Amino acid sequence: MRHPKSVRRRFLQVLYEHYMLDPLEMVLPEVFIECGLDRAELMPNAYYLADRGLIELMHGYNPFLFAGIRITSQGIDMVENHYAFNLAFPPELGEAEGGVAAIPLLVERLVEEAELSPLDGEGRKSLLRDIVYLREEVARPVARWRRGVIDTVLGWLGGYLEGHDDCFLPSLAPLKEAVEKDR
Repeated sequence: MRHPKSVRRRFLQVLYEHYMLDPLEMVLPEVFIECGLDRAELMPNAYYLADRGLIELMHGYNPFLFAGIRITSQGIDMVENHYAFNLAFPPELGEAEGGVAAIPLLVERLVEEAELSPLDGEGRKSLLRDIVYLREEVARPVARWRRGVIDTVLGWLGGYLEGHDDCFLPSLAPLKEAVEKDR
């Protein structure tokens, strides 16, 4: 079962598409089932969206299911305002985000490793500062990552390992591989 917010997002998207084709159409429950939603997901999410004033429910003779749904003007405004829509009903991880899901975790592991590094003084301070810079870069949405910045910072981090026999940043190699694989 999917997260309710992703189900509600899909609900509103389907209703918006149907509204743009025919503003008077009441969308039947079967349309949502054909779009990949489960019957069990329909009722609680439809009532939630109706309570928020984003859709109108038409009740039929079957008390456990609605007869039709129509998007309201508030629902249309929500879908057309991409910022508010994504904030209220976040999109599911796409292929791009799913492929890089390990990168923020590797960066966090890198922070822990840097804390335990044999560097002292200014060297450790600089290492931590560079990792924080990398952390802030990968905290952005994937589409807004600056690949050149990420590559540069990874190069800086590799420079700290030069002259040391042991690799005190074991997460750096898997992080570089994950970044390369994402290209």
